Amino acid sequence: MILALLGLALACEPLQPVPEQLQVAWVSKLPAAAGNETWLQVVPLDSLRALVQGGNRDSARVLRGLGLLGRTQKLLSVPYKVTVFEVERPQLCRPLDGEPGADATGVVTCDTPEQRAGAGTKAASYTGCGYLTDQGKGTRGPDVFRVRWADAVRKGFCVLPWDRFLAES
Repeated sequence: MILALLGLALACEPLQPVPEQLQVAWVSKLPAAAGNETWLQVVPLDSLRALVQGGNRDSARVLRGLGLLGRTQKLLSVPYKVTVFEVERPQLCRPLDGEPGADATGVVTCDTPEQRAGAGTKAASYTGCGYLTDQGKGTRGPDVFRVRWADAVRKGFCVLPWDRFLAES
């Protein structure tokens, strides 16, 4: 088991630097809500849009790319939403295995387990490398970050129904 985890850590792909300000998206089921101290799992908005376009706007395909739906899991009639925030780099942390608080291309490593894994995420999508696993393809998914709700909403936010986001991306 330890050797497998060590192999995973050695197999991590390089991470890209993060700009000082970044638009991120939290994809969640309705009526999911968050309190001020809740840690959200977010992906860069550009990465989500690219995933939507690459998945031909297929809802199940995109949710698998985010690790929110398993490879063979069917999409139920549960509605999703996309919440978009503009955040500053210091508000983010990267869910990486390793030294908590270490610098990872300009963003610190998340300190606690709840910051790293995130509720509602398929365990298989957590790589410990700062990005998700695409559950549909079994390949690297988008970079992933964690941000506290209270920090994310400082500049406001926009909530879009999932179907509308798919159609407009």
